[in-house]
Amino acid sequence: MGDPRVPVKSPLVPVVWALGSAALAYLLMGETEMPVLEVGVWAILLAEASLVSLPASSGNRLSLAFAVSGALPFVLVSVDGTVDLAAAGAASAMGLLGTWMFRTLRSDPAEEVMAAVLRHGFGVAAYLVVFTGTVSLADSLSIPAGNVDWVRLTAFAVAASLWFLIETSLWASMVYGRNRLSRRYLWLLAAKDWAVVLSLLTTGALFGFAWGELGFWAIVIAGIPYGFAHLSFFRSQESRRTYGQTIRALSRIPEVAGLSPKGHSDRTSGMAMEVGQDLGMTPDEVTDLQYSALMHDIGRITLNEPSILKMGFTDEDIARWGAEIVAEAPYLSHVATLVRQQHQPYRRPGEERDLELPMASKIIKATSAYDHATMELGFSPLEALEVLHRGAAYDFDPDVVQAVRRVLERRGVVPA
Repeated sequence: MGDPRVPVKSPLVPVVWALGSAALAYLLMGETEMPVLEVGVWAILLAEASLVSLPASSGNRLSLAFAVSGALPFVLVSVDGTVDLAAAGAASAMGLLGTWMFRTLRSDPAEEVMAAVLRHGFGVAAYLVVFTGTVSLADSLSIPAGNVDWVRLTAFAVAASLWFLIETSLWASMVYGRNRLSRRYLWLLAAKDWAVVLSLLTTGALFGFAWGELGFWAIVIAGIPYGFAHLSFFRSQESRRTYGQTIRALSRIPEVAGLSPKGHSDRTSGMAMEVGQDLGMTPDEVTDLQYSALMHDIGRITLNEPSILKMGFTDEDIARWGAEIVAEAPYLSHVATLVRQQHQPYRRPGEERDLELPMASKIIKATSAYDHATMELGFSPLEALEVLHRGAAYDFDPDVVQAVRRVLERRGVVPA
């Protein structure tokens, strides 16, 4: 998933937003004694920082503008040391206006730009108001002067947490429907970005705390740890991408050897992920499900051995051999367990259903059977779905079968 694209049905929408941002900045500047040049410099820094982004686990891209906005209530302060909310608000409004202009000139998609700007605008507004309110509340309680830094740190923690909540909620709401995913799943997916957001916001806070004492040397103090974090996030995402590509490549070995239908693992994995999301699995569980579905037929590579063909084998044997292969990678030990249990029935005659049988294994069993029916037996989607329904009493989990139907309905493959 990349950045969500909210519909912009009229070209007047970004124009009206831009005029509103400019008007808001003008009104706020009238409420502050801060020099226009200083506010303008921070606005430009905010706009330029928005062009530098970090990849996140959700597929969203989080910009360095988080760090600049996070520093605003620390650096834009009045003579008496209180937060100049008007100046910070004006810098944010002008910075977001600049963000829209810069990214538009860079030919970024208009919908993507508007989504990012709106999310950041709502988030930073809440951040500034809550930060200022928390500091004001502490002042009204006559907190000793020696605890000012602790007050600001507490205010930052509270305000930043609210900003993260708003960012994740808006991202999930904007993506909802476009990818046929539930808001809960999307919110959990966005919540995994907490490490990137924390890194960006704490960089801004560190800069802000050091600004008053060190001036522009604060850039070095905050920039060095951020640089290492920036590099580590990029390497982490690249490692995840490479890992996924490696698993996908390995999953195609049985297909290349002619031991499994071409594209079977990809089709099974794609449907399994949609079914898992429909059933409320978490993003981490869906990732394990994806890897398991891709690798569920890897045990078929043993069928090249004449001795095995002579002795005979069952589907359970193939699953067990596949699990042994997958388990060679310690990181995939849980995936190996899911692969091993993929052919176990939902329940056996005269027995209760097995409560310990993982949902992921039951999903792989159903989605693999559906693909087998449509691609190898030549059944229509409705006929393949009927196969699953007939086996829902014992072979397939009825909840999984119903989820498969819902997925097919959303895809438009079968009538609702």
